[in-house]
Amino acid sequence: MGLVVGIERISDILPMPPSVQKFFEDIFTKDVFSIISVVIAAPIMEELLCRGIVLGGLLKNYPPYKAILISALFFALIHLNPWQALPAFFSGLFLGWIFYKTKSVIPGMIIHATNNGLVMLFVFLPKNKQDLLNLLGMPYYIVLCVLAAIVFVGGCFIIDRKTAPVRVNQ
Repeated sequence: MGLVVGIERISDILPMPPSVQKFFEDIFTKDVFSIISVVIAAPIMEELLCRGIVLGGLLKNYPPYKAILISALFFALIHLNPWQALPAFFSGLFLGWIFYKTKSVIPGMIIHATNNGLVMLFVFLPKNKQDLLNLLGMPYYIVLCVLAAIVFVGGCFIIDRKTAPVRVNQ
């Protein structure tokens, strides 16, 4: 949730044209196939490709910061549009760091599925309530942002402390 709140505001930097928004609304419907595709299939496939294969390979040849950056750019590019690419890039940085620290795609799959699941929940809300600010109102949104930041930073701290120190071969 800490990631979703931050990423949601990044999505608003580039407003989506109405025609593109309609296209996405038509693709991501309220049916079981869309939900399974977005919440289960996409996180598994994208994490295996972007973190397991691409980042795993890059980490063998580049310093971690460079490998994570390149894999995040790749993750952004495979989303094929600027309205998803910017949030995907920042998510990719975080998911890349998670992969680097844990040496596993499983935590990334869980985080990715949770993120996509929360985004899919908004599809079921009325159009004027499909973002957190409109849904909650400003006072509760500010509280949520603070709590999300605390959870995100705290989670990163815990992951950093609980994972073995990473040896870098360069």
